[in-house]
Amino acid sequence: MNTRTAIAQINMHWTTSENVAAILRAMTLASAHGARLCGFSELAVTGFHRHIAREATAQRVAPAIRELQASCARLSLGIAVGAPTFGADAEKYNSHLLIDEYGETKAVVSKQGLTDPEATFFARGSGRPIARLQGLNCSAVICREVNDLDVVAQQLKPGAADIVFVPGALRQDPEKPPTDPPEYVRDIQRLALATGAYVVQTNWPNALNRPEESVDGGHSIVAAPSGEIMFRLPRQASGVAIFNLGEQQFEWHPL
Repeated sequence: MNTRTAIAQINMHWTTSENVAAILRAMTLASAHGARLCGFSELAVTGFHRHIAREATAQRVAPAIRELQASCARLSLGIAVGAPTFGADAEKYNSHLLIDEYGETKAVVSKQGLTDPEATFFARGSGRPIARLQGLNCSAVICREVNDLDVVAQQLKPGAADIVFVPGALRQDPEKPPTDPPEYVRDIQRLALATGAYVVQTNWPNALNRPEESVDGGHSIVAAPSGEIMFRLPRQASGVAIFNLGEQQFEWHPL
């Protein structure tokens, strides 16, 4: 499997319009370098910050998604991108949208493993659908859900997915003794082994609410189905990585 793939490890901004502009730049760059798939981070469309309530409205998000869908079709690029989604009774979900190369949203994976603060704003999702993008079966495990391996392994049986995208802002737990590698890296390796999939993580490179946490930003990971770490991206750096899935080299293009 050598599908040309991209990770858009791009800076978070305070507004939906700024984030969408950054996503579109990353999509164009990824396509120009031959990528057929591109992964973005958790809530990439709005950003994940203290103003999420202002940005997470259907009036802001729906036209943004339509713009991304049109770009997918124009570029023949499949994407996995984070955005709020909305239920019939005004529920809001922290979701990852799997949009195919024709611009159709093929699956919406909504975060089930919410933190306590997240659960005051977002409703819990259910299920873990799989979408076909560029001929590959894809799903998502959102941020700290990598800790919930028993649940995820029941939802994504071995061989069900070719790629599992892991968007988020994972970092070493500052309240625990540091480990090398950090525990979240081991969680990603365990996820790859349990699902038999390539795990493509996209870590935010910066933090807006607490900028000091940016020191652990970025450093996104690709893990092979064997659990081997194929490579890690630069720390605290905004850019797009282009690689052939299954290979240990990548091209880095700053943004």
